[in-house]
Amino acid sequence: MNQIVKAETAPTMSQATASASVLVALIVALAALGVFAALQVASVASVVFAVVIALTALIVSPAILSIARTRA
Repeated sequence: MNQIVKAETAPTMSQATASASVLVALIVALAALGVFAALQVASVASVVFAVVIALTALIVSPAILSIARTRA
């Protein structure tokens, strides 16, 4: 009983990267849907707001991937 094997519960690098990639893809898809919906409403303020959110998602996505790689 001197050698007890513990299960590894921390996510591996590929799991963390895949999870972050899925999160980024969902954010970008939701941003694109927001832009499309704003265009359908034909409100300039809605379009500008949706574009700002989409650009923010694109700017933040590399940081999310980097954090996921660092933690794994």
